[in-house]
Amino acid sequence: MPFALLLFSLGVIAVSFAPQLPPLWSLVFLFPLFVACWRWRTMRHCLAISLGLAWGIAVGHSLLAMQLDDDLAGKDLIVTGHIQGLPERDDRRLRFNLRVNSAVTAAGQAIPVEHFPAKLQLSWYLYQRKGSLSDLPALAIGDEWQLRVRLKRPRGFVNPAGFDYHAWLLRQGIGATGYVIDHRNNHHLNSGDDYFNLDDWINQQRYQLQQWIVARSKSSERGILIALLIGDSALVDKSQWARMQQTGTSHLIAISGLHVGFLAIFGFYVGLSLGKCVQLVWHRCPALMIAWCSAILCASFYSALAGFNIPTVRTLIMLVVFYLACLGRRSINIADIFCLALALVVVLDPLAALDMGFWLSFGAVALLLIYFSGRLVPKQTAEPWSGYSVANLIVGFIRSQWAMFIGLLVPLSVLVSCVSLVAPVANGIAIPLITFLVVPLLLVSAATRNLLGDTSDFLLSGAGWLMEILKIFLEGLLAVGGAWSSPVVAFSPTLALLIALSCCVLLLPKGLFPRVLGWCGLLLGVGLGIVIDPPNQPDLKLKILDVGQGSAFVVQVGEKTLVYDTGPKYTDDFNAGSGIVAPYLYAQGINHINRLVVSHGDMDHAGGLTGLLEKIAVEHLFAGEPEKIPPEVANTIESQSCHQASEWQWQKVRFQFLQFAQATGTSANNHSCVLLISYAGQHILLPGDIETSVENQLLRNQNLPEKLNVLLAAHHGSRTSSGAGFVNKMQPEVVIYSAGYRSQHGHPHRQVRQRYQAVGSRELNTAYSGAILFEWDQGSLHLVREYRQSNRRYWFD
Repeated sequence: MPFALLLFSLGVIAVSFAPQLPPLWSLVFLFPLFVACWRWRTMRHCLAISLGLAWGIAVGHSLLAMQLDDDLAGKDLIVTGHIQGLPERDDRRLRFNLRVNSAVTAAGQAIPVEHFPAKLQLSWYLYQRKGSLSDLPALAIGDEWQLRVRLKRPRGFVNPAGFDYHAWLLRQGIGATGYVIDHRNNHHLNSGDDYFNLDDWINQQRYQLQQWIVARSKSSERGILIALLIGDSALVDKSQWARMQQTGTSHLIAISGLHVGFLAIFGFYVGLSLGKCVQLVWHRCPALMIAWCSAILCASFYSALAGFNIPTVRTLIMLVVFYLACLGRRSINIADIFCLALALVVVLDPLAALDMGFWLSFGAVALLLIYFSGRLVPKQTAEPWSGYSVANLIVGFIRSQWAMFIGLLVPLSVLVSCVSLVAPVANGIAIPLITFLVVPLLLVSAATRNLLGDTSDFLLSGAGWLMEILKIFLEGLLAVGGAWSSPVVAFSPTLALLIALSCCVLLLPKGLFPRVLGWCGLLLGVGLGIVIDPPNQPDLKLKILDVGQGSAFVVQVGEKTLVYDTGPKYTDDFNAGSGIVAPYLYAQGINHINRLVVSHGDMDHAGGLTGLLEKIAVEHLFAGEPEKIPPEVANTIESQSCHQASEWQWQKVRFQFLQFAQATGTSANNHSCVLLISYAGQHILLPGDIETSVENQLLRNQNLPEKLNVLLAAHHGSRTSSGAGFVNKMQPEVVIYSAGYRSQHGHPHRQVRQRYQAVGSRELNTAYSGAILFEWDQGSLHLVREYRQSNRRYWFD
């Protein structure tokens, strides 16, 4: 049974990584397999994996069908629906989900609900009205609104080591994203009190708890307190996230399976006490039955507070299966529980495997099961769940942290390219502190907030005080460890395999293999990964990252790295520098940048600068508009104007900023850094946002080569750039547009595209190609890779 469940789960997971979905009619071929399995039971494992594939395919088609029709994208629509989930508010916008009841076009034509997404993600911005900004409305969960909106199909950036936002939207059931248009038709229809919806009721309770902590807690760690209580990490700031990630304790910020398990134990003993009281009047009532039911209820309650995320769902399923087996007086193997939980999670969320938490959650549990199963522990009694001494518990906890650190070494290096070396020590303090002190204080404080106000506030202050102590401890730990606290690692497949095998030897029981083999293999693998450069590196690598309407490029020459532009800032919490550029560099094993170029001060080029510097160290900064570099950046990093910089060479590659006269009063675009990269007679030009006047000046100055091999279209392909004279003279072999999908600016412009097509240039656009990789080696271009094609998923348009 466990093996069949495992095969079923693998079948579902395989579909989530498929580039294309087979047609639905292909499922009819499963019928002969059913008949064969009925006749020959030895084929049941083939049936299990086939059923997993069938479920993944069927749900995949359902997910694709729920997306907005292309014909409705970009058009004004009038929708009515109920506010769902926890709205997110900042200084300039309000983001929320809307469960759709009806939809009509602006002309009044009704759209069948079955042909329209059931859930929308909308943003409501501050609008300018008669010289002043309008106010954002107060949206309550469950309220019904009529809104005039403009929508688009779900879509995300596609980058190596990047977050798949498109898949995340599909997992949330969101079929379209968009924004509310300022219009008189926008108005509130009905209050959420007029009807009952369980999901809305749960979110209303979560929202009330969130606002209660915001209002009553004065702790600097209140964002983490909210995350621990209701699983909402929207108010955890970037510095707190960074501290927890560097110490390996970020799994504790949101409600984890550990907390759900703790509450189940608490519910068990509360139920056991209640059952013994019931037995005083009803002797035949089993106290254990009440205890098991109480444990299930408490675990379910806390999982609902977390919004049923993957770690809590996994823990809840395992606990429910275990306690139901107890209620039915059945014996069940822990491996059966684990595999059943895995199968149920992928049934409920077939794209769960795209979530890093899925692998870390189930991987951690599998590690603990493998490490502790079959181990003999001396204890005082023969009872299964009693007789353990305090020393047994402490030793077991220390060994569990050791197993987690060793066992997750390779998975963490693959998934996040970063391993916290202080994690065992940090978790040794943080886990018991948060699980046994902070979380209980939060729960009791929340439960008594309306009955015992002063006592509740005292308990909430106590939880905040404990988190402040933990903050001081973790910051001290990072200060002692320095840069080695959380090194960036990117092992080659061979070294990753060597390290993984060595970790297995260390985790297996004594006597199977000599432990010295594990230690030697681990030290050898890590040492080689640090000392030896990855083999078969090209002479020159250029990566154009997919950042939407903006630009960010990474140039690698051996161990040297240059980053040209840092992409836009999307929101106060997300920018291309920290969210796209830094993860890519980490995946390449790069923890510092030798040269950083900010072409000019426009936010689509410089918006990610601060975010990138929070993640990656920079040796030297070149800027097209040095006066626009934030003072805190200019004072800490050696910087200069790119218009006064000399050329330099890394190995066989030469870098040169092309100089031109900068007229006063010109636009910021014409202050852009124009970088020419030359290798073996081939030339790459990164011109920023220069306009036609600067292009003509460069032609007159004869600073440009005879021909370009790769050209980044200036100003994302705007018609103010890429003049006819420039295009006809350069005739680039490949022209790249770094532009947003269906950008409101209309980039690249039709006339610009026609000019490049006329000279035979190959056109690539990040909006349709995703990230684009070029590699040169041995004097020629060896590789061009478009990530929307090479890493295609079936939901990509």
